[in-house]
Amino acid sequence: MTRWTKPGQRVLSAHAWLFFLFLYAPIMMLVIYSFNANTVSMMTWSGFTFDWYLRVFANLGLISSDRAFVGSENLQLYSDPALGRSLKSTLIVGFTSATLATIIGTLTAIGLDRYNFWGRKAYQAFLLVPIVIPDIVLGLALLVFLSAISFPLGRISVILSHTIFLSSYVTIVIGSRLAGMDRSLEEASADLGARPLTTFRRVLLPQLTPALVGGFLLALVISFDDLVIAFFTSGVGSTTLPVFLFSAIKRNVSPEINAIASLMIFVSTAIVALALFVRRPKTTEN
Repeated sequence: MTRWTKPGQRVLSAHAWLFFLFLYAPIMMLVIYSFNANTVSMMTWSGFTFDWYLRVFANLGLISSDRAFVGSENLQLYSDPALGRSLKSTLIVGFTSATLATIIGTLTAIGLDRYNFWGRKAYQAFLLVPIVIPDIVLGLALLVFLSAISFPLGRISVILSHTIFLSSYVTIVIGSRLAGMDRSLEEASADLGARPLTTFRRVLLPQLTPALVGGFLLALVISFDDLVIAFFTSGVGSTTLPVFLFSAIKRNVSPEINAIASLMIFVSTAIVALALFVRRPKTTEN
């Protein structure tokens, strides 16, 4: 076993700290400046305030908008009324596509794990295509396909597009769970006369539950954060929150954008943490 010298350990430690600093410093700056009270320049600190968050909540109708917020005299700083509609579209698209992807991915993973058919290896390889190719290529391909079959762009097109590439993620998650499972319980269930559907419902499904929940939450957070594919496949009235933020930045850089982005980071991090907690192996005490 190789032993690192103290200078080598210091170099590796410094490299690790610089890597994480480069990775997370922009995110931390975004969160910090979401509390900046300056209404002219977001990068010039002039005081601490929660008003940008309160104005986002007021724009969404979650709190009363009667109070006077920071920068109330500047109408350009107010969020677009489309914020609420884009959030609604994001939630509908996210939960619907994650549910469909979980169902399709689970059935696909079971089929690949339990059956040996012609072209199985090629099918497994093609499952990775939506994951490894650039998002802009996949989004453009989906747009061309939807246009070729004259499918109207809207919320349904975004849901179908998200389901296509999210199914690959869920298949991998469920497949990894199936690869490490003991099939003796299923064989015992079959030996006792249980039908395949009963075995699936009472034996296989409970064992897959942590992977199902983890795959669903993973698909949900990826759908919430997707910009490129939603940008290509959405239509009028079906703009998701990331697309709304991208458009808002081009029109006017408002401090509220920092607050919305910070809230998205918090929600996404919470979902990922919940997915990791659900999927962690259960330890049993003797």
